[in-house]
Amino acid sequence: MPEPVRSLFVSALVLAAVMVPAAPAHAVSAVGTVEEVAVSQAGYSAAAYKVGYVVATDKLSPWTCQVVRGGTVVLPGCVLKDHGVTWGRRVYSVDLSALTASGTGHTLEVNGVSSPPFTVAAGNWDAYKDEMTAFYRIQRASVATSSVYPAGYSSVAPSAKVFHTAGHLDDAASADGSRHHDLTGGWYDAGDYGKYGGNQWVGGQIALAYLRNRSAPQVRFDNDGNGVPDLVDEARFGAEYLVKMAAVGDGAMYDVRGNGTFDPPAEQTDNVPGTSDDRRIAGLGVGGSAKAAGTLAATARAVGAALDAGHIAAGKVADFEAFAQLCEDTAETFHDYAVAHPDDPIGSYSTRGGLSNSLLYAEVELFLLTGEAAYGQAAAARIDALAFEDLFATNYWDLRPLSMAEFHPVADTATKAKIRSLLTQQAEYFLSMADDTPYGVLNQFKNFGVNEPHASYLGDLMRYHELFGDQRALRAVLKGTYWIFGANPWNTSWVSGVGARHVRFLHTRLDAEAYDEANTGVVVPGAMVSGPNMKDPQNPASASPWYEDRPLWQDSAQQWRYNEYSVSIQAGLLYTIMGLIRSDAAPSTGDRHPIRLPITSPVIGDQVTGDVKIFAQPAGPLTGVDLGPEHTPMAVEGGVHTATINMDDAQPYANRRLDVRGTQNNGSHTHSSTHVTVAPPLPTPQTPLVYDDFGGSGIFGGQNQAWVNWWNNHAGIGLYTRQTIDGRSAGRFFQNPASASSQAKFQPWHHSVDASGYRYLTVTMKSPSPGARMWVAVNDGTTGHRVSGPGTLTVPATWTTYDFDLNAFPQLDKSKLKMEIWLQQTADVDGEVHVDDIRYTSRPEGTRPAVSAAALDPAAGTETTAFTFSAIYTDADDQPPHAVELVVDGVVRRMAEASAADVTYTDGKLYRLKLWLPKGAHSSYVRATDTTSALVRTAVLAGPTVG
Repeated sequence: MPEPVRSLFVSALVLAAVMVPAAPAHAVSAVGTVEEVAVSQAGYSAAAYKVGYVVATDKLSPWTCQVVRGGTVVLPGCVLKDHGVTWGRRVYSVDLSALTASGTGHTLEVNGVSSPPFTVAAGNWDAYKDEMTAFYRIQRASVATSSVYPAGYSSVAPSAKVFHTAGHLDDAASADGSRHHDLTGGWYDAGDYGKYGGNQWVGGQIALAYLRNRSAPQVRFDNDGNGVPDLVDEARFGAEYLVKMAAVGDGAMYDVRGNGTFDPPAEQTDNVPGTSDDRRIAGLGVGGSAKAAGTLAATARAVGAALDAGHIAAGKVADFEAFAQLCEDTAETFHDYAVAHPDDPIGSYSTRGGLSNSLLYAEVELFLLTGEAAYGQAAAARIDALAFEDLFATNYWDLRPLSMAEFHPVADTATKAKIRSLLTQQAEYFLSMADDTPYGVLNQFKNFGVNEPHASYLGDLMRYHELFGDQRALRAVLKGTYWIFGANPWNTSWVSGVGARHVRFLHTRLDAEAYDEANTGVVVPGAMVSGPNMKDPQNPASASPWYEDRPLWQDSAQQWRYNEYSVSIQAGLLYTIMGLIRSDAAPSTGDRHPIRLPITSPVIGDQVTGDVKIFAQPAGPLTGVDLGPEHTPMAVEGGVHTATINMDDAQPYANRRLDVRGTQNNGSHTHSSTHVTVAPPLPTPQTPLVYDDFGGSGIFGGQNQAWVNWWNNHAGIGLYTRQTIDGRSAGRFFQNPASASSQAKFQPWHHSVDASGYRYLTVTMKSPSPGARMWVAVNDGTTGHRVSGPGTLTVPATWTTYDFDLNAFPQLDKSKLKMEIWLQQTADVDGEVHVDDIRYTSRPEGTRPAVSAAALDPAAGTETTAFTFSAIYTDADDQPPHAVELVVDGVVRRMAEASAADVTYTDGKLYRLKLWLPKGAHSSYVRATDTTSALVRTAVLAGPTVG
C-alpha cells in the first residue's frame, strides 16, 4: 500500500515562474525538500510529448535530476522548470520528451527522490484499451460478470470480490407495483446499483469511440474472441437495455434506483419477477428519452460500420443487421416521444439548456444514420441559436460539443463555421483554465471531484483535434491524461489498477467489505474516480484543493464523491484513450496559446472576510477584463486588473469560486479561476459559531445533511427527522427502545468542527416525553466527555437553552470536536427530544483588549520584496489573544508573536507577519480577540504598493 497521500495547503507566497539553472552533478543538498516526484504512471508514448513534476517545500537550489532504468542513467542532467508556488508547494516541471527508446521501469529522480515507475513505448495507450471496456463489463447488471469477463481479459485483474452472480433479475415493477416490466440488463450506474435514464448517452459515446477511431486496428480489439469488436459489444449491451425501456411507455424513460445497501446484487432481491421486492421504475425523464435516441442511433451506425468493414464474424452478420434496424426503429420511438412531450420532467442527470440539448444529440445521430433532411435541419437550427455561454463540457450536463463535432463534417458551410467557432471557444476555454497551474488540469474544483468535468473536456478536445488538427488541443489532452494517471501533486493514479500508486478505496457497493476497518480496498479495472475536491467535505477548514484515498468507514454522508466512479464519469476517459491510440505519434506542439490571466490574489484555499479585492495580472495585452458570471468590468492600473466583492452575507466556511475573463486582440477570450473560503468569525461573545440551526444554516446544518443514528446499545431503534415544531425548524430525535437499558446514539455523521476559543456548547431543546432522558457528549478523536453532566438530563416540555461548559474538560482539543446526542427512556416507551439550535458561544468577561500601532515596512516594493506587517496587542486583564490576524485585501492570515519570552500583555506585545504580495495597490488592517469581549481592529492601513 502507498503511504497516505497528504493534503495540500495554500501559501501566502505568490512567486513568478523562472527557469532554474541545472545544478552541478555533485550537488546533493537543497534549500527546499523534494516531497513528490510525479509522472504518468500509465507511461508515455515514445514519440509523444512527456512531462513529469517535482513538488517541493521551497525553492530547490542546487538540485540534481536524472531518469534511471534498471540502475542505468538513461537521461542525465534533465532540466527543472520552476513554476513558483502552486497550491502551497513549489512546483517544477520536467520535460521528458527526449526519452524515445522503449522500455519499462523508468524512474525520474530529483535530489535522490524517485517517482513511481513508468513505461515508454510506441503505442503506449494501446495497453489500456482493455481496462476501458473491462470497467463496463464489471458494471453489467443482471448477468454473472465472470461469464462476460474471460480470464486474462484485461492486463489489470479485478479483485475477486467485485465479480457478482446475476442479480436484480426481477427488474422492474411499475411505479405503483401493479405491473412487471422486463428491465434486466444495462449497466449499474455507479457504486450503487441504480440504472438512471439520464446517463443513457454513455452507450453512444462508446459507439462513437469505435466509429471515429476504427481505422486503428488496435481500437477494433476483440479480447473475448467472440468475433465482434469489444467496443461494439459494449455499445450493444447498453442499447439492448434501452430497447427494453422503450417498450415500457412508448419511448418514456425511467430510472431504476438502487436501495443503498452493501449486499451483492444477487442478495438485494429474491430475483423472482412479480414479488413484492421487485425494484420499481421511478423518475420519468424526457431528457433520458432524447439521450436514448441518440445512443441507439449511434449504436446502429457503429454496427453498420463494423458490418461494412467486415469486422463482425460472418456467423453473426444477420443477427447484427437485425439489431441495427431495431436500434434505428427504437431511436425514432424515443425521439418522437421526446418531441411530443416537451413539458415532461427533464429527469435525472439533466442537461444545461434542458431538452433542446439532448435533442441535438438525438437529431445529429439520427441524421447521420438515416440521412433524413428533417433531422439535419432541426440540428442546424439548434446550433444556429447557440452562443458559447450555452456550452459546458461535463458528460451528462452538455452533449452539445459532442453533437457538434459529429455534425461538422456533413453540415452546410454556415453551420460548419458556427460549429468551428463554438468548439474553438470551448477548446480555448479549457486551454486557458488549464494554464492556471503547471499540471494542465481544469481549474474548476468543486465538491464532486475535478476529474469528471476534466475528462469530459479531454474527450471533447480529442474530437476537436481530430476535426481540425489543432496541436494545442492534443498537447492539452496529453497533459490532462497524465494528470489522471498520476502526474499530480498527490502522486496518485486515479484509475483503479493502473500504476504503482493507484486509488485503492473505490466507493462502490461491489466492495461489500467497504465499512470493514480491515479492508484493503478493491480493484475495478479502469475505473476512474472523481478525484480532488475543493475541500475535504469532512473538514471545511481543510486544504484546498483536497484529496485523500480514504476508506468508506472513515467517511460521512456525501463524502464519498472524491472516490466515486460511474459509467458517465468514465466515458470521457474511454473516448480519450481510444483517440490517443489512433493519434499515438501525432505532433503536439502548436502555438497561439491563450494569454495567461492568472488571479494573483486571493489564491485557491485562501480564507477571506469582508471586502475582498481580486487581482488579475495578464501576461499580455487584454481588453475588457471582467469578473464573475455577470462579467463585471474590472479596473486596471499598471497592468493589474482589480475588483472588490463583499463576503459579509456568506456563511462561515462557504466556498466561493472567482472567475475572471479577458478579451484578446483577436476577439477570443482567456479565462482564469480560483476558489476561496469564507473565514469563520473570530470567537467573541458577539459572534457565536452556529453549528446547526436545523433550518439550513450552520457549519453542519448548511450542508443540508441529516443526523444519523449510528448505534443502538441494548437494542431498540433511533430515528432523526427535521420538522417544523412550534413554528421553529427543529431536529426531532426519536427513540423506540427495547427496554429501559436501550440507548440511541445520534451524530452529525463524522463531521467535526473547530470550536477553538469558545467556552460553551449551547443547545436549545425541549422534550414532550416525560420518560425521556438524554445526554450530550463530545470527543476530539482521543478523549470523549459527557459535557451535559455525568448522569442523564431530563429536558422540560418547554424550549430551554443549555450552556455546556467545555472549559470543564481542559484536556479536550476544541479544534476538532465531534458531537453526540444520546437518548435513553426510563421504560420501554417511545421518547423524543426536539432540538432547535446548536452553537458554540462565549460570555462577556473582563476588559476589552486593544490592537494598535499597525505598521508596514517597506511601504512599496516589488513582487520579490518581503513586506513586514506589525501591530501591538494590549490587554488590561493580561489575557493573551486567541488570535491576532492580518487582513490584507480581505485575505485573512494569522500573525505570529515577535517574542515568545514576552508573556505580559498589559504593556503591549508585538505581533508580526512577513509576506510577499502580487503586483498592485494593497491595503490591510489587524484584528484580534481575547474570546470574552468584542472584536478589536485597527484602522485600514494603505499599502504596500507593489510594482
